[in-house]
Order: sequence, then C-alpha cells, then structure tokens
Amino acid sequence: MRRLFVPGVVFLFVACTGQAPTSPDTARSEGTRAAASSPPGQPQRPGTRVVEPRPASGKPIEVGAWGGDHVNLLLTATGGTLEYDCAHGTIDQPFLTDSSGRFDLAGTHTREHGGPIRIGEKEDKRPARYAGTTDGRTMTLTVTLTGSNEPVGTFTLTRGQLGRIVKCL
Repeated sequence: MRRLFVPGVVFLFVACTGQAPTSPDTARSEGTRAAASSPPGQPQRPGTRVVEPRPASGKPIEVGAWGGDHVNLLLTATGGTLEYDCAHGTIDQPFLTDSSGRFDLAGTHTREHGGPIRIGEKEDKRPARYAGTTDGRTMTLTVTLTGSNEPVGTFTLTRGQLGRIVKCL
C-alpha cells in the first residue's frame, strides 16, 4: 500500500502545480537552462517560442460565377465548386492569386458516368490541382489529378457567364 501511496502523492503534486510540463513557459525556462549550461565555446540555443501562423497571402478573386465550354465554376470566400460535362469538383481553399494573376489551388475532382447512380455506389473522388491565370475577367484553368499527375483538361472561363455543359447520358 505504501508503494502506491508515495508515487500517487508525487503525481498529484506535479499535476496540481498549475503548469503543464509542455506549456510554453516551461519550455522557455528549460531552454534558458539549456542555454546557460552550454559548455564554453558552444553556441547557445534560444529558448522555444510559439509562432503565430502566417495569414494567407495573395490577391483574392471576386466571388461569383465563371463559365466556359464544358465547365461552370462558382467561387465563394472559402473556395469553389465546379461542374463539368461528366464530372464535378471542389476547390478547398480560398481562391488567391499572386501579383501576376497566377494561382495553384488544391481540391477534389469526381468523375461521373451516364445512366442511373446505384444505391451505395461510391464516388470516384480524387485529389486535384487547379492551376492557371486570371486577369479578373477571364481565366485559364488547368485541372490535374495529383495522385497520378493525369491532366483532366484546360478550360477558358469568363466571369459572370454560365458555362455550356452537356451532362453524361
């Protein structure tokens, strides 16, 4: 009984100190101790610090509809959805461009087929890359499946237009 009591009391004491062993304050104080105990002539390592994530950089594209031959794109503040003749897809991050109007975004591409969809049928959803350029009025969009590097196609879209889509039969 005594063997369990002493470790239990020590555990409770450590757990109730109000500071987790991995908290930033503990890491800073341990980093300071490690730097102070460095042998002479050795560079001192700075203590651990917490870094805020960088905000997304780039120029956002105005939300709304884009269309072209065989494709429709609806952009939102958080990404977009695409509709093709025999497929659909998503852009899973905000649509931002660099200063030259180039973009390279991650998303998914799901192939469709003609005929009825069977109950319990799994979608052919794959990760995709949506890359291209835009000037804010027209867009050139190249879709590539990332797993196989297979090109789906290159499309030209115009802001505010509906695409001309012919669904699979």
